[in-house]
Amino acid sequence: MKTETIGFEVEAPSERVAPAVKSAVQPTENPINAALSKGISPQTIRIPSIGVEAPVQHLGVNEKGEMAVPDEINEVSWFEPGYNPGQNGRAVIAGHVDGVEGPAIFWDLADVQAGDIIEVAGEDETLTFEIYKLESIPLALADVSEVFGYTSSPELVLITCSGTYNREWGTREERLVVYAKLIN
Repeated sequence: MKTETIGFEVEAPSERVAPAVKSAVQPTENPINAALSKGISPQTIRIPSIGVEAPVQHLGVNEKGEMAVPDEINEVSWFEPGYNPGQNGRAVIAGHVDGVEGPAIFWDLADVQAGDIIEVAGEDETLTFEIYKLESIPLALADVSEVFGYTSSPELVLITCSGTYNREWGTREERLVVYAKLIN
């Protein structure tokens, strides 16, 4: 019996042949998975260039479905439902720029520059991030996926209010966003 296919002929086997079975072999470790990190649960943050050192709260979303922020102006919070610092993706830490009493924990955040260091400590490990970009974005144009999104390498994002205070909105009109990449 012959089978014809696209310009050539192939002899069909007269009987079905069972495939050869090889002994079970352990699969090799995928090198990409070996490079992935679960990151750390942040306990403190330190930004030497602007003199910031603070414990990190673990918060999620508020009743409006927005990222929860610390109640106190001299505290910072990590968005716990998101990525861990050191994990592939963007871990987000927020802090206030000011309050009724005056300047807050991220008052000087606009003064950081590309190349400045941010240290985030967990229980057994301290991670070092290097700032590579900062931008002030009008609140109406803030791209949530850009700030909170996945990246193929570990990044840290710091966010605070900036721009003019809008009494009608009850907040400032812009967000200062600082992007940093893991360097250790």
